[in-house]
Amino acid sequence: MVRSSGRRLAAAWLLASVAVASGIGGPVALAAGNPGPPEPCVPGTVWEDLLSGVKYLCIYDEAYGGPRWELLSNGQTGRRAWLAESSTLGCTLGRVGLTVTGGSGADAIVGSYRWPCTATDRLAQPAGELRSRVVIQRYSAGWSTCRDSGYTYNTGSAWQWLAGIDMGATPDCGSGTYRAWGYAGVYQGGAWRGSTLTTSGLVLR
Repeated sequence: MVRSSGRRLAAAWLLASVAVASGIGGPVALAAGNPGPPEPCVPGTVWEDLLSGVKYLCIYDEAYGGPRWELLSNGQTGRRAWLAESSTLGCTLGRVGLTVTGGSGADAIVGSYRWPCTATDRLAQPAGELRSRVVIQRYSAGWSTCRDSGYTYNTGSAWQWLAGIDMGATPDCGSGTYRAWGYAGVYQGGAWRGSTLTTSGLVLR
């Protein structure tokens, strides 16, 4: 099993019992990064990041304004939030997830949207203007870094981008309580607009 954060991510989409696989994106400087859950988001569809094992379910959310990806909860923990909102510069959506399903891993996904920031207002960004980063932390008298993807940048036009880490069947820093710290940012108006999200803890053995 490859453990390097430099491995390109693959994606699998599962709808009922039919699976479709596709490789997305090109070589990435610094660390692995590919688009996050891809189009279309069809309610009931499950998307899995084969590197980290993190899985998302597409649901229809009336409050959100349409279909969106929701982290599956069985053996996983995650958070999702608007990290920046501007009527002139647009909005940054961040997602971070940690899993123990079939091995341990974590993802951070950044998404770029036009105002008023609904599911139908995705905004493509040029290469290098989306960045994400995920850090897996372990608790021992305080939180400390176990694995760090480093910042990953989109290599072509994209509206979202993913950083992922795979720790394999057992956690890299020993048994204990782990969490994922994720960063999501969009370069707009001459500055990075975004922030961080942290999951709750999961016990990994």
